[in-house]
Amino acid sequence: MGVGASRRARTGARAGRALRIAAKYLDGTANAYYRAMLPLRELERRGHRVLWPALHDEDELLFGTPTFDVFVMHHFFRDEELELVRRLARHGVAVVWDKDDDISATPRRVPAYKSYGGRRGLKHSFARSVEIAASASLMTTPSAHLAARYRELGVEHVEVIENHVAPEDLAQARPRHQGVVIGITAAGEHAEDFKALRIDRVLRRLLRAHEGVRVVTIGWGHDLPASRHVHHPYVPIEKLVAMEREFDIGLAPLADTAFNRARSNVKLKEYAAAGAMWLASPVGPYIEMGESEGGVLVADDDWYATLERYVLDFRARARLAERARAWAQQQSADRAVQQWETAILRAVARKRAS
Repeated sequence: MGVGASRRARTGARAGRALRIAAKYLDGTANAYYRAMLPLRELERRGHRVLWPALHDEDELLFGTPTFDVFVMHHFFRDEELELVRRLARHGVAVVWDKDDDISATPRRVPAYKSYGGRRGLKHSFARSVEIAASASLMTTPSAHLAARYRELGVEHVEVIENHVAPEDLAQARPRHQGVVIGITAAGEHAEDFKALRIDRVLRRLLRAHEGVRVVTIGWGHDLPASRHVHHPYVPIEKLVAMEREFDIGLAPLADTAFNRARSNVKLKEYAAAGAMWLASPVGPYIEMGESEGGVLVADDDWYATLERYVLDFRARARLAERARAWAQQQSADRAVQQWETAILRAVARKRAS
């Protein structure tokens, strides 16, 4: 452990404050990376003991007497998780349940819609998630919109904690390249956003008009000329920002839907950490962001004009990229860990007092 990590450990785990924290999350997903793995890693660096899922005994969660103070669970909301939360609560464990999307607003064309059981299944799942949130000592979410929904339904303790990027993603140099690279990182659930805003049509028109422009996409595929378009179907989340360092302009288009209003703003933080300016829709998590964070909000009908402006204006692009990098320095997980620690300690105190 380095000097900085040792200092954080002394600060975060003063006498009587060090916690034993167990966790459950879907390993390998971007959501779990931001909502569980990075915060838990930073809490561990502050001196708390994290019982990582691969290392602690699953039977202790389900059947034994818990030996930990806190149980952090991201995303899960099945019947068995509700019973688990209630069981751990009876044993005096403070449960922190985290959710970062609006289950009830899952779009029909997203694969999860069918796996959740369609409209009826989603309704049941959302109702159960409210029960889990109410049974837990604390619900955490990166979305103020989602927090308000759960509060309206009677969940008393909800804390909004945004997603943050890994500290190691902020110190690496950008590779040099010719021309202008427009980048998009997005999963398949964004296909309807691209279609609604005609993003591929905009990009094809831009590529025809400007020879020096290339497009790099990560995740969902796009209907673009192969000679000017590089597609990476999958990049591990730990390597994502490094891959995005090739971007000069990162795009985050969102249709104005209930599901999108409950998203996090981490996509813009990734682009900023990569040193790219960004263009985003004025929807949900992006609605109050702008030049101070290194980017510009784009109305639905203005994507071509705005993109062309920043493709042609190097100075404007460089100015926003500089602001993006400066903003990203304030958005690392080690800076956010105190918010997580304070929220969890309060949840533990409430549980012990009950």
